[in-house]
Amino acid sequence: MYHFIINPKSSSGKGIRYWRMVQQELDKREIPYTAAFTRYEKHATEIAKEICSKFTGIKNIIIVGGDGTVNEAINGITNYKEVLLGYIPSGSSNDLARSLKISRNPVKALESILTPIRFQYLDHGRMEFPDSNIAPRKFACSSGIGYDANVCYEVSTSPLKKKFNRFGAGKFVYFAITIKQLLTIKPANGTIIVDGIKKNTYHKILLVSNMIHTYEGGGLPMAPHADPTDGKLSICLVHGLNKFRIMLLLPTLLFGKHIYFKGVEIFNCSSIEIITDHDLAVHTDGEIPALCSHIKVSVIPEKIRMIL
Repeated sequence: MYHFIINPKSSSGKGIRYWRMVQQELDKREIPYTAAFTRYEKHATEIAKEICSKFTGIKNIIIVGGDGTVNEAINGITNYKEVLLGYIPSGSSNDLARSLKISRNPVKALESILTPIRFQYLDHGRMEFPDSNIAPRKFACSSGIGYDANVCYEVSTSPLKKKFNRFGAGKFVYFAITIKQLLTIKPANGTIIVDGIKKNTYHKILLVSNMIHTYEGGGLPMAPHADPTDGKLSICLVHGLNKFRIMLLLPTLLFGKHIYFKGVEIFNCSSIEIITDHDLAVHTDGEIPALCSHIKVSVIPEKIRMIL
């Protein structure tokens, strides 16, 4: 039995179009399945919890949506040992699919799920908010505080995203908002604690990206050498740059060459705590759970078992 969680509105309706193609293939092969459609924010979390509690044995949970839908679903998984997670990407970013080389053709992605070559045990992370009553959030691909989270927030609320997605040009929205945020964001000063040990106090922190996989923001290789199986976060910390130097830095992000830029620190760790002097946006897989000045991020010991 396969349990599908479908975001019909992902990428301006691509989710429902892809689901119809997948459903047709499932019916043709007479494969048993359940299907549930998300109708509101965090609904995928509720659906995943219900699947985990209602059905016994191994649950094949298949996501048809974007990175945000995957994020919601993993926050509803209660027993990792009893879940096999599959993914048919229909979002505008699809950074998890890009990292795992999952086909963007829904029928091909389905075929890989029905006749898998392998299962892979993948890391995922957890973000906590020590100074507030906000519930912790898991993430599959990436999390961050500062500039990248601000971009995610504005992209998610921009009407331009829906318009450009219709033409498969959603990346242009990311690019335009990336430039706009550069002109308006106020960098923070803050303290970074790595694996329980104070690393440093930094000035003009632009962003701290906590990566499980290589990509975020629609294909930006923020952590080119990230390994999603090593039990570590790959951190990209950008600090101390004026806006002119940030403008010079941005094009290098497209090719993963930012790691050689002065003011960019790349390192691995099991946990990181970030305390800033004013509230900044934070994100988990592009979803915005809070504006805050204190977060703790860590790798969850249990791994997600994905169908590949």
